[in-house]
Amino acid sequence: MKLRNPNVIKMAGWLGAGALRAWSSTLRCLVDTQGQPIVPWDPTLQERYIYALWHESLLFLTTLRSVADVTALISRHADGELLAQVCHWFGVYTVRGSSGRGGEDAVEELLRLGKRSHLLVAPDGPLGPRRQVKRGLIYLASWTGISIVPLGVGFRRAWRLNSWDRMALPKPWSTITCVVGPIIRVPSAIDKADSDHYRQVVEQSMVIATSAAEAWAAGKKPAITWPAPLKS
Repeated sequence: MKLRNPNVIKMAGWLGAGALRAWSSTLRCLVDTQGQPIVPWDPTLQERYIYALWHESLLFLTTLRSVADVTALISRHADGELLAQVCHWFGVYTVRGSSGRGGEDAVEELLRLGKRSHLLVAPDGPLGPRRQVKRGLIYLASWTGISIVPLGVGFRRAWRLNSWDRMALPKPWSTITCVVGPIIRVPSAIDKADSDHYRQVVEQSMVIATSAAEAWAAGKKPAITWPAPLKS
């Protein structure tokens, strides 16, 4: 059953955030930044980034502790409203929109936020296909001048929903692993061929980071080979 009443959704978000806060306090989060100074909880971090993670891993937000503002792009679907309410109670700002609904307004708002907030985007959402990056992320990075940080998330023990993205629900007292791919800087002037190229590189980086994070969660730390560096 989908929630439609705004007041019910707001109350569900408040109750859900309370439950998630208690639940997330039991989780252990390990992050491998590959030696890059990109963690949002570092008070000395001056640059702002677009953190890209798969839609199935959005509950990783509940472990995020950032010094600077973080703004998440959330779809305008009914399920997105509930997620937006949960984000609100966790102190994460949201911009509502996607490639299909409210896209132009969302982009304008993200452009306005500019350098003062980190951005968090699930580039395969809101309806998939699963683990496939859409070009909107590339254009957003190009227009804002903010670099993309590909994230891969693994779960040592988790339930999986029967949804298009197989949303992960980490089990209490389990471990979440996160592997960070190389920072990707998109030029300010790009054409469709450029956007396709950068889209593929971001997707490859996220797939590799996810495989590494999942292996780490299973107790392994394989060697990682990232896509070839891009020319600026």
